Amino acid sequence: MIKTILPFLFIVALVSCKSSTELTSYFGQKYPGAIPEIFAPNVISVKDRFEHGISFTPNTNELAFGVLDKNGVRGEIYYSKKDNDTWSDPQTFKPLENRSVFLPYFTPDGQALLYAQSIPDTNMLYITDIWRIKKVDNDWSVPEKLEFPITSASREANASMTSDGTIYFSSNRNCQGKENCSTADMFHSKLVDNQYKSVKEITELNSSNDEESVFISPKEEYLLFCRYTDNSTYVDLYISYRDYNGNWTSPQILNPTINSKNWDRRPFVSADNKYLFFTRLQVSSNGLDESDIYWSNTSKVFSPFVYHPLDAITIRKGENFELQLPPDYFKDIDDTQLVLNTTKSKLNWLNFDNETMTLSGRPTLDGEFELIFTATDKALNSTEDRLKITVTQ
Repeated sequence: MIKTILPFLFIVALVSCKSSTELTSYFGQKYPGAIPEIFAPNVISVKDRFEHGISFTPNTNELAFGVLDKNGVRGEIYYSKKDNDTWSDPQTFKPLENRSVFLPYFTPDGQALLYAQSIPDTNMLYITDIWRIKKVDNDWSVPEKLEFPITSASREANASMTSDGTIYFSSNRNCQGKENCSTADMFHSKLVDNQYKSVKEITELNSSNDEESVFISPKEEYLLFCRYTDNSTYVDLYISYRDYNGNWTSPQILNPTINSKNWDRRPFVSADNKYLFFTRLQVSSNGLDESDIYWSNTSKVFSPFVYHPLDAITIRKGENFELQLPPDYFKDIDDTQLVLNTTKSKLNWLNFDNETMTLSGRPTLDGEFELIFTATDKALNSTEDRLKITVTQ
């Protein structure tokens, strides 16, 4: 189990896998299928150049992506803009030229860019802070560092933002005062009276391994991040959903269609939730061999999840009962027509109407039982939940 933070170099019905022939607004590339493909080869993803992290404005008229140097010590941000359906050649982003910058992310309104910047004039190569550069009158303003409490004496790596201005980011601030500790965890800070006044750790998603590469959906419905998994697949992408009670679901590793045996990191999802972009790094004993931007559709990214959790129920033997389940018991980010089935071993007396979401019956046995619900989406992703039923005399 990896408990130390990695150098900035490393942190920082089956659906058809064939690509459509229709050109997209994403740099003129063909739509991808479920299996990830290199994004814009030889233009964005260039062999022997180490691209790391990409972001589009919500209207897909601008993009920014990071490029690391061979040693992973310095970074640049490249930028391209679409004009009359024609993209400009990606070039170093002029407002941040001659700075060591990483991990660009356009805010949900498209009017600012969040990024990480190395602290200058120090011997600590991997210490970075989160900065922001805004658009003013359709031009870029002077960059500004986000102040305390988002900035700390520790390392803040990458950030993304919700539509209401809440910032999610990774930091190793939990290691302050601890020896031999540099583990990265995830945090968030809400915008209150136009200020970031406090920071809260996302304790339910953090572990003893590094959690970073945070992407929060603009509506705060789901969160993508990367975590070291094991020595077979190394760093993988995970997802968690926010439920009816505002809690985060247990993180789930993304489908193996997405994750690979290389390092899969730095996720970004298009504003319409149709496409996942991420960075895949090929790492050997010699260091970083290659780093490219990949993309896929999200058919194997999003799965049904328990949005409105059920409480355990107690009923009496021999008495009729009826229970109305919430219509939003399960949800799916990209599918509103889920198929819900049940497995009811030893519960032959129980009936479930999946159209009206009603449980009814007359218990014939007392004891403790489990009713298993399985929700399946159009891409055949499925998730199950168990309802505990206690029948008393």
